[in-house]
Amino acid sequence: MNLILATHNRGKVIEFKRIFEGIFDNFYSVLDLGILAEPEENGSSFSANSKIKLDYYLNELKNINGQHKKESYVMAEDSGIEIDALDGAPGIKSARFGGPKLNSKGRNDLVLSKLKDVPLEERSARFVCNIRILNIENNNQREFVGKCEGIILEDSSGINGFGYDPIFKPLGYNTSMANLPDQKKDEISHRGIACNKLKEGMF
Repeated sequence: MNLILATHNRGKVIEFKRIFEGIFDNFYSVLDLGILAEPEENGSSFSANSKIKLDYYLNELKNINGQHKKESYVMAEDSGIEIDALDGAPGIKSARFGGPKLNSKGRNDLVLSKLKDVPLEERSARFVCNIRILNIENNNQREFVGKCEGIILEDSSGINGFGYDPIFKPLGYNTSMANLPDQKKDEISHRGIACNKLKEGMF
């Protein structure tokens, strides 16, 4: 079976390949298939945005012929971090928080600056992941959600992972998500939980 990942985010592609190893034979990102454009993510929820991505890339795939389409699934995902002290922000705007000129470090620094006067016990947050996956041959579509609760640290720590991982400490752990080994992150992260629900529900 093939899995076509409807994302341009290389970090997500690496995680998905690792999590789904042994289930899918081949992995393609939409970039691998020459799809460079991206949809406007203007939904009001993670679920709505993952559907926008799935619909957009399915339409783009209609114009591409190839072996990758046989026995294939297309999977779209939208995820982000919700910080209670920021009234749930950045939420669905996590990848664009602070504007298009900021990179991941800049977004992390922005969050830390906004929380500089907030005590540690009031820095609760969660990662949220919404996955939609569709079987190209029978058009069957499923949706799965994963969440990981934790707190926002006072400083960045760690070089593994990507995005907000260096400033997020999962509940039950004494270090950031970016300091955890890949296997442990895949077990407890929002993305890992959603993917494991998918594996249990479909394969």
